[in-house]
This record gives sequence, structure tokens and C-alpha cells, in this order.
Amino acid sequence: MLDLLLNAGPFWVWLCAGGLLLALELLAGGSAFFLCISSAAFIPALIALVRPDLPWLWSLLIFAVLLFPATFVWRRFIRHHRAGERPEAALNERAGRLIGTEAVVKEDGNGLKGRVRIGDSSWPYECDEPLRTGDRVKIIGAEGIMLHVEKSSGGP
Repeated sequence: MLDLLLNAGPFWVWLCAGGLLLALELLAGGSAFFLCISSAAFIPALIALVRPDLPWLWSLLIFAVLLFPATFVWRRFIRHHRAGERPEAALNERAGRLIGTEAVVKEDGNGLKGRVRIGDSSWPYECDEPLRTGDRVKIIGAEGIMLHVEKSSGGP
């Protein structure tokens, strides 16, 4: 089988290699690792289509040289398109997803700790400055269910 493929010429070898790498990408679940390698494999296939007399060594060299820019381009492309997604680590952390939202102090406790109301629930908070009931706060961090807040510039 390998002998048949090698006798078929570089075009078919690189085309099959690119197709196999694309199939591996589908099995890998969208990591884009095999996608960048397969794109580097299709370029020598196109060159071999235009120049069928291209030696195997040159074909392999073209593939090896194209691996680096293909990986770089795909990584930037994937990073750019995943930039708007929330990190999966915060998927099951409700408190972590509240960072950046505003809330109202429900109970001020000792001023530095208490509870804030967010929607229809209340959460424990910690703050570096004393707060009073009714103050508006912005959530700046979370540890477990404890929210770290700072006084909002919007006022009460």
C-alpha cells in the first residue's frame, strides 16, 4: 500500500496526508493543532500539482519550513476568535462570573464585611473601606462565594 502511494507521486501523498490530518482534527475536538499541520501539508500538494517533477527532499523541506508560519498564523487566528469567550474555568463558578457587575449593600455587618444584593440573591462580601446599607459597589474579585468589592463611583 505504501509502495503504491509513493509511486503515485508527491501530489497524492501530500493530499492524503493533509486529509488524514484534517480527519485527526475532527477527532481531536477542535484544538486546531492538526488543522495548522494539514494546511502546511496542502501547500506542497499544490506545488507538486504544478511541478510533478519536484524531488521528495524539496517537498519535505517545503513542508518543514511551512510548519512554523502555519502554526503561528493558526494560533493567532484561533486566539483572536476565542478572545470573546469566557474561560472555561469559570463555567461552574457563579461568583467568578459576577466580577465587573454592580450590586447594592444589603447588610453592612461591621462595615468591611456584609452582604450585597444581586438580582434575587444575596452574597457575602469583603471590602477594604467601610460600607453602609444602600451603598452601590462593584465586584472586583471572588474567592469561593466571598465577593471582593469596592465602592462604586455611581453613589448610593
